[in-house]
Amino acid sequence: MHQKALSSPLFATTIRRIIASVLISERKRMPRRIVLLGALLVAAPALAQLTPGVRMPPEIGAAYGRLGKAMMAHDAAGVRTVWAEDFVVNSPSNKVIGREDVIGVMEQDFLDYRDFHKHITFVGEKPEVTVVMGYDTMIPKKGPGAGKQVIRPFTDIWAKRSAGWQLIARQATIAAAN
Repeated sequence: MHQKALSSPLFATTIRRIIASVLISERKRMPRRIVLLGALLVAAPALAQLTPGVRMPPEIGAAYGRLGKAMMAHDAAGVRTVWAEDFVVNSPSNKVIGREDVIGVMEQDFLDYRDFHKHITFVGEKPEVTVVMGYDTMIPKKGPGAGKQVIRPFTDIWAKRSAGWQLIARQATIAAAN
């Protein structure tokens, strides 16, 4: 299936903001930030790919950008701004868990991936809810499928809240680990 890299001006602006924030960081934390910057520069074109004809709403594309940045940095506060307080996920381990449980797993370094790609095949927009479907391909460093390329179909449900668009539910199941 042919994939098209996400190339919206908002996506490019988000990447520029991430790079700027990294460069402005405290000098004592620069070595870690430089590694993060390098990873972002290499991964930026492949962070999200849209199937031809699929349009990502700019606000949700920006929220995905903020979420990716926060996840890579293990920034729980940043994740909380994107995931609603009542966020739930049917996780790859086939358990339904809430936002704070997932953040706890993230803080234990179990949500570290290399070679992560998000492939978006469907976006359904309604005034107050948007559904995004597709699949992720990644190599987890720990947990289910560690060290193998994992294909994980997902469904994300976004709701328009007073704080903006927030992710309220996610289903992600490992379909294959090679």
